[in-house]
Amino acid sequence: MPTALSDAPRVIPRIAPYHSGPYRLGAILQDPGPLHGSGCNAQKTGEIGVLNGDPTATLCRQALEANGISLSAYLPMNAIPWHDAPASRPARLLKEGAAPNRRLILEAGVDLVLLLGRQAWTSARYLDLPDRIEIRRLPHPGRLGLINCRENGKIVGAREAQKRLIAGFALR
Repeated sequence: MPTALSDAPRVIPRIAPYHSGPYRLGAILQDPGPLHGSGCNAQKTGEIGVLNGDPTATLCRQALEANGISLSAYLPMNAIPWHDAPASRPARLLKEGAAPNRRLILEAGVDLVLLLGRQAWTSARYLDLPDRIEIRRLPHPGRLGLINCRENGKIVGAREAQKRLIAGFALR
């Protein structure tokens, strides 16, 4: 008899050591990609971070650089923080994933949380963060997230979405 998903062991990637704090901002993306197969390079390194070399990580690194934010000041997270999540994203998985993210955000003293893409936007309802923490909803930095970025139901275009993403990383 197969075990239920919630009973299966969770494979959670480590935060890359160059994201060591003190943190100025955190970002929540969708997931670290599959443990095996295509996706981000977290499955190769065992770490999530902006130097992983995949397009999503690269654009996040560029956004940090464009805003003069050091790699150490950035706390990367995922709405579904483990590799073994199914392709569907039911609310219960987003709720389960929000608990460790909330703990990380509060322990790290992060004052700005970037929600990068729809899964992250949805997960925000389960974070239950204090009002002092600013939350910004931005496009997902992956190719499809940028291409499909919408405002008021209208696609804004990948270049405009990328500009909005980079500007959204700015510390105020």
